[in-house]
Amino acid sequence: MDLTDSLGLMHSLPVLPVPTHYLDTDSHANSVIDLIFLDMSNAQISHRIKPDLRLPSDHAPLLVDLPISPENIYLHQKALKHDSEEKNTFLLVINMGLCALNFSSLDSIASLDLLIQAISQVFFCAWEANARNITVTS
Repeated sequence: MDLTDSLGLMHSLPVLPVPTHYLDTDSHANSVIDLIFLDMSNAQISHRIKPDLRLPSDHAPLLVDLPISPENIYLHQKALKHDSEEKNTFLLVINMGLCALNFSSLDSIASLDLLIQAISQVFFCAWEANARNITVTS
């Protein structure tokens, strides 16, 4: 348990302590070999052992409910603000980039592939130049 302490973890205690490992032989006793460790902020959370859900397995499932609140979820992504100058510039750059491409010489799969790559590059460059990093929170 010194290792778990050094990692900031605590051993979760089951609501009802029953075995987690079930043997088919009568000469050996069922035992607890499956454990749950939680960080210190969740130290008071207990888990449930469900031997009735083990089906053909010799291990019982362990269930724990962890609190996940929206204020703890942060999503980092790039975005264009609606009705912004950046969005207008993004659309203008795409329009100019697509107009500059040559769509008339599609005489082979290779030329089609090159055109597809060029279209992709137009969108990529416009996005990278105009989208801003944002953090979405609740």
